[in-house]
Amino acid sequence: MPNRHFRTRSWPLAAAFVLFLALFCNAAIPARAAAVRPESLLAAMTLEEKVGQVFMLWFSGHSVSADTDMLIRDRHVGGVILYAAPGNVVSPEQVATLTAGLQATAAKTRLGLGMLVGVDQEGGPVARLRQGFTVFPSQMAQAATGRPDLARLAAAATGRELAAVGINVDFAPVADVNVNPANPVIGIRSFGSQAADVARFTAAATSGYRSAGTICTPKHFPGHGDTSVDSHVGLPRVDHDATRLGAVDFPPFRAAFAAGAPAVMTAHVLAPALEPEELPATLSRRVLAGVLRGRLGFTGTIFTDSLGMGAVAATFGTPEAAVKSLAAGADVLLIGADAGRPAAERLEAMDRVIEAVRSGRVPAARLDAAVLSVLRLKARYGLLRAAGLATPAPDLSARLATDANTALAREIATRAVTAFGPIRGLPASRDANTLVVRPSLGREAIDAAAKTGMNAWSGPQTLFLPADPDDAAIARVTALARAARHVALLVTDARKHPGQRRLAEALAQAAGDRLSLVAAESPYDLPLLPQAGARLAIYGETPAGMEALGRALFTPFHPGGRCPVALPQAAMTPQSRPNCRGATK
Repeated sequence: MPNRHFRTRSWPLAAAFVLFLALFCNAAIPARAAAVRPESLLAAMTLEEKVGQVFMLWFSGHSVSADTDMLIRDRHVGGVILYAAPGNVVSPEQVATLTAGLQATAAKTRLGLGMLVGVDQEGGPVARLRQGFTVFPSQMAQAATGRPDLARLAAAATGRELAAVGINVDFAPVADVNVNPANPVIGIRSFGSQAADVARFTAAATSGYRSAGTICTPKHFPGHGDTSVDSHVGLPRVDHDATRLGAVDFPPFRAAFAAGAPAVMTAHVLAPALEPEELPATLSRRVLAGVLRGRLGFTGTIFTDSLGMGAVAATFGTPEAAVKSLAAGADVLLIGADAGRPAAERLEAMDRVIEAVRSGRVPAARLDAAVLSVLRLKARYGLLRAAGLATPAPDLSARLATDANTALAREIATRAVTAFGPIRGLPASRDANTLVVRPSLGREAIDAAAKTGMNAWSGPQTLFLPADPDDAAIARVTALARAARHVALLVTDARKHPGQRRLAEALAQAAGDRLSLVAAESPYDLPLLPQAGARLAIYGETPAGMEALGRALFTPFHPGGRCPVALPQAAMTPQSRPNCRGATK
């Protein structure tokens, strides 16, 4: 069941005095913390400790450094978020040692409270943990199977693998309904463009995380699916009226809450129908307290998206955004490792919140409510006592990327492969008579996985190109295509790269039905591409996805996936339309 918020009890003065005396005399607090009620812990906390508990911060390095030690021991930070870029993720063993070290450091603080340790592990293109972990296909690939039970199993497996290395929060699932084909940030991270389908799959994933004992945060409320601006760099706007918000954007969140989601993550989007004063949803009391808490009745913990993202950092500044979001009703203020943001902003944001509470700009009761939500969340998931969390799990190799999880990822990827129109020219020969061409996506981890997957096919000629091939590269590839018995082109982001579209047109003319066009990442690329012998979508180049594509290209295979998003009918022949949900003219 969702967390329930109750009014803080007023404890008798004598009981409060005894608790304060025990705390400030440095009694065995870590041993007692698990038995102490969140309300009692709240009453014993200083202002600085309270403010620390509502922050979740990024840090640099693969181990507990002096800087990280300071954040935990001196600034009382209640949680951290891990990223690969600042060096937090090297190997499974290193991550497990790091998280145990974080909890061991927290165990030495006055209250000994356990830490929230979070990561973005959605699957597909957003998976911080790759080497040694199961990288499940994207949410859109999961939806293409038509099987919510597979999404539930994938979430449960992901949660178990995270728990094995000491991570207790996954910032997933994505509950956004991706109704805008030009959305630059959601895309295949979404379960699709139909609210009812997204709601079913979001509820299933939420249930999976719950079964694994992992805190999940359906995101990004009130909805990031109909945006044309990436909130990492700018401030998006959603112009849905109240009726459309209720019919399109809210159903997946309602379904997640009904399935017991303990938390939710906000979006940095303008939603004038909900907040007429041009405040991003994350900073709006009307959205968080009025709509999320009031209209939708959510009682769990509200996490912000990173306050270092351009949508709020470039408009309000991270420290001011922290104050505004807390005042608006957020419980956890997340500051992630956003490009170009200085580490000093983390402490500046904490100091600004302390000043705001002291001045009355943020009521003390609002801070107390946020802290109590965090403490109750930690209590519910067994995270109040850091000392009990400070030992790495044994036998990691037996817990990660298991045969069962790998088989599940393969089943999802295989069921997700979608054909648009008839399949001519397949299977292709797995030898040098087949040419496979892939332009770069420009994301190192995904490009590396795609290259590894293609190399595993062993036999065909493989050619890797820049993301936007020039005329000389196109001419070179076209000449090779004329001599090949079959050509497969994996487009990776044709919407942004006209060179890929020109390459597809040239190959279609040169190879005709001998050409297979594969939307390797986004199916929204397909309307931009010419007709070909075969047109396929795999919804992301995960290891399992590339393996499934190999079967589709080189073995007798009947793709059974259904496209979860509406595509223009121009993208499809009549034979393909039944396999695409909500096709539009």
